[in-house]
Order: sequence, then C-alpha cells, then structure tokens
Amino acid sequence: MNYKQQILSKISTNNEVVGIIGLGYVGLPLAVNFAEAGVKVIGFDRSEAKVKKINSGENYIKDIRDAVLREVVNRVKLEATTDFSKMKECDALIICVPTPLDKFRKPDMSYIESACIAIGQHMKPGTFISLESTTYPTTTEDFMLPLIEESSRNNPFFKTQDKQTQVARQENHLAADIHESQSLNSEPGTLNFKHGTNFWLAYSPERVDPGNKTFHTKNTPKVLGAMTPEGLEIGMALYKRAIDDIYPVSSPRVAEMVKILENTYRLVNISLINELALLAGKMDINIWEVIEAAKTKPFGFQAFYPGPGIGGHCIPLDPFYLEHIAKRFDFDLSMIHAAGHINMRMPHYMYIKIATALNRHKKAVNGSSILFLGVAYKPNIDDERESPALEIMDTVIQKGGLVSYNDPHIPDVKTHHGTSLKSVLLNAENLQNADCVILTTNHDAFDIEFIKEHSKLIVDMRNMIKESSENVYKL
Repeated sequence: MNYKQQILSKISTNNEVVGIIGLGYVGLPLAVNFAEAGVKVIGFDRSEAKVKKINSGENYIKDIRDAVLREVVNRVKLEATTDFSKMKECDALIICVPTPLDKFRKPDMSYIESACIAIGQHMKPGTFISLESTTYPTTTEDFMLPLIEESSRNNPFFKTQDKQTQVARQENHLAADIHESQSLNSEPGTLNFKHGTNFWLAYSPERVDPGNKTFHTKNTPKVLGAMTPEGLEIGMALYKRAIDDIYPVSSPRVAEMVKILENTYRLVNISLINELALLAGKMDINIWEVIEAAKTKPFGFQAFYPGPGIGGHCIPLDPFYLEHIAKRFDFDLSMIHAAGHINMRMPHYMYIKIATALNRHKKAVNGSSILFLGVAYKPNIDDERESPALEIMDTVIQKGGLVSYNDPHIPDVKTHHGTSLKSVLLNAENLQNADCVILTTNHDAFDIEFIKEHSKLIVDMRNMIKESSENVYKL
C-alpha cells in the first residue's frame, strides 16, 4: 500500500484526522486552529480535568477565544480524551508535551518518552508524527525513532496481521501477501513499523508567545524539518491546514537547533543587559535612559530590557538542553553558561536590592511586611513558571520577611520552595500596611499612581515608575 499517497489524498480532501498529544498552552491552540480549518481533531491528555473542560466547551487558555473553542467542540471538530488507544484513528500525531529539567538541571524526557511509547503501541500504518516540544538537537532521530519502532512491536494492528500471516503460511495460502508483509519486516516473519515505509517523523518547534496580541499560532511562521523528503512533503501539506506560513529546513536536528538558537539569543542578550544594569546602578547611571538613547541608532542594535530574572518555560531552560547535547560532542558552551549563571543570580541581587532599600529606611527584612505586585513571569498572562518573583519571595521568606502578593491573573501560587499563597486585594490598606512594595511584573492592570500614593517604600524592578525618589528604588 502507498501510505504516502493515502495520507496526502486525505489531507487534500479534508478527510484527515489529527491527534494532538498534550493540551496545554501549545497543544490546545494548535488543536483549535486545525479544528477551525475544518480538520477533525482528537486531543490527548492524561488530565481528566482538562479533557472534561474541553469536551464541555470550557476554555482554560487565555490566548484562545471562548466562543471559538465552544464552536469547534459543538461542531464535533474537536474532542478530547484520556484514551490513548484512539491514536489508531489518527492520520497524524503532533506531540506538544512539557519538557522540564530535573533536579540536576538535565532534560527530563519522560513526557516525550511516554508519548512515543503510546504512539508506537497504538498508531496505524501511514501515520505522520511531529514533535513540537522544546528539546535538544538529535532528539527526533536518536531518541524518538528507536522508542517508536521498538514499542510498535506491541501494536495490536501488526499483532493481528502477524497472526493472520502465520495462519496463511500454515495453510499455504496468500503467498503474495506473505511476500509483501516480509518486505516490511525487521525480522523474518515479524510485522512491525518501519520509518519511511509506514510512518514518518518530523520536528516543528512551537513558537507560542503567551499574551502576544499580534502574533499567535496561526500567523507565526512555522519551521519544519523531517527525516525524509516524503515526511517533509506530508508535514508541509498537513501544517498548511492550520498555519499561514511554513518554513522547511533540511532535517529535524536543524529545526531543533532553531528553537534553541531563538531562545538562547534572548537569554544571552537579557543576561547582558541585566549585568550592565547592576553595574550602572553602582555607577549611579540610569540604565533605562541608556537603552532609550541606544535605541535611536537605526542599525546594529536591538533593545533588551533588564528585570529581576528571566522566567517562563523556554528561555531559562533551553541553554541546559544545549549544554546537555554539547557535552556529547565534547564542546564547552562558555558564553551560554555565563549567561545562564547571570540569569540564575538575578533573584539574589534583587533580594539584596530589597534589603538595601529597607535598611536605608532603618528596617530589616526580618519581620518586615513585603507586598509583591505580580508573580507572572511576563506582563498580562497567567503563567508563573520559572518566575523570578517566586525565587525572590522564597528568599525573603527564608530571611524572616512576611510575604504577600497581588496578581490580577494568578489567584493563588506556590513558590519554588513550596509556600502556598493567595493573592490579596490591591487596595490602599494593604499598600499602606506593607513596609515595602515590590514591582516584579509590569501588568497593565496596575495603577502606578495609586500604588505610589499609598506605598511607604517601593522597589521597582520593571521601570514602571520613571523617576527615582526617596521612597522609590530602581533596578
């Protein structure tokens, strides 16, 4: 059977079924995009709560409009399930699972591993598979491929076919079918999946920017690298159903390195400006004024801005993925390592900034009431992953500070060391009762004039207050 022509024919006639594995901030918007285009989508997730919400049309991702989700669910273009055996109904499977670091800051590949094993066990012949999770170069070829091919030995499809083949041999029937089946074998007499013959692998890095009102999943150009030209052809045809612009590259490892480069570029430049901000503070130079002046140069300069540290899932973690694979090639990433170190130290420097501000007002951190405004890692989103605010809060708590916070997007939070907190009201009373107010996230909802009016002491880590004063301390 010509599986390539079969899947391309399904895509061209809008009869393909796409499975999205992982229904978080990457997977669910992508699933909705495909469904909006009229593609039948099955979303897979181990969270029964997420599956139940999606199937009832309840949205939990702010970058998706509630009405759009309800519409595609009501039209039965999108359904969610915890039953991974339904992968056998899908012509394409796209993996959008988390890729965190473990406690030793090494890539935790368990989510990708679990997805690959499930795919191998349940997919049907002729399936296109794409990984979108952030990872290190060579993951698709060296990690995913062996897992899928090995786990496919337990796939019910070929178990059934294999049994039928053995019966046919015993009865000396269907010799032609037996010959055809042997052409797919990795071992004589054993049917299984083989890459490039009855499934294809590709990598296409997610480029989601939560909260971005201009660029979203559909209109952000998508990089795609496949292991074979046939896989690339299928992937291009498939992704064009949901994404405006697809940019093909020569291999999955090139696409994997693209993602690492994009985020490491930001890490290095933000770490650079953070280090210069610390130096400028010691020299009584306003780094924000420096940046605004440098921006007037029409070429050769892109503005990056300092802050309490870099948060989110990608930028703080990606360099460690790159370091992981670089060690296999006996290569030392000294610049990237230094940038990562600067970023990791920023919350500590911000604690010193808080302690210094309190000390100048004849108070210690120990026993002081400290109100943090914003725990999200960037403005106007409800995501606190790797947020530097949480690290600073932990340090203040360890030093005896009485910590509270307000975030209009995050009603409750757990710090990195496990302290659970609930957002307090941002009112005059809570501002006045705080010995120090910390501006850690520049949410649009924060009324800076109101905060200034009612606060005794402010440490501004985001340049929300343009001028310094006796009770306003800048980064």
